Amino acid sequence: MGSLQNQDRIKAIYRMLLALANGNLGYRMVLDGADESFDELATLLNQLAEKLEEMAYYNPYLSRKTDLGLLDDSSLLLVRKVLDYIYNNLEEPLPSTRKLARMFGTNEFALKNSFRRLQKTSIYQFYNDERLKKAHLLIEDTTLPFKDIALCCGFSDYPTFLKAFKRKYHYPPTMVKRENGLNRNT
Repeated sequence: MGSLQNQDRIKAIYRMLLALANGNLGYRMVLDGADESFDELATLLNQLAEKLEEMAYYNPYLSRKTDLGLLDDSSLLLVRKVLDYIYNNLEEPLPSTRKLARMFGTNEFALKNSFRRLQKTSIYQFYNDERLKKAHLLIEDTTLPFKDIALCCGFSDYPTFLKAFKRKYHYPPTMVKRENGLNRNT
């Protein structure tokens, strides 16, 4: 039971760090009161998010392709909401476009059309690319085993992750430059 709680705490920390990296400054960690070290780290991360929010931080590394002349304000808002949903749920399976459309109060055609016109890709392809970008960053910046990175990025297993990673980057995760030079277990 304790191991499961630790995994949940680690996932919560990753979720918070990714939210910060993606510019989602409204996300906050919940203190669980059962682990003093976790609560201390959660408090520090929440304070960091508050400071960045006060500074009106904008993440300059987020690249959003936009052609604002093609869409009206309601379409832009819809796509923005879907993007926020995707960024905040990268570790979860993406709902069908029908479910997403219902979640955001529109129809499937309008959702797909607006998203493709604004982002120049499909919703699923965007979601998959973002999961793989997240995985690439985790490989570069952490010493987590590849299996854990795959799970943190919403892949059901390591072989599925490996195949998708190779397809996108044309090299396996083991080839990603690791500045710290530590070995990983897959």
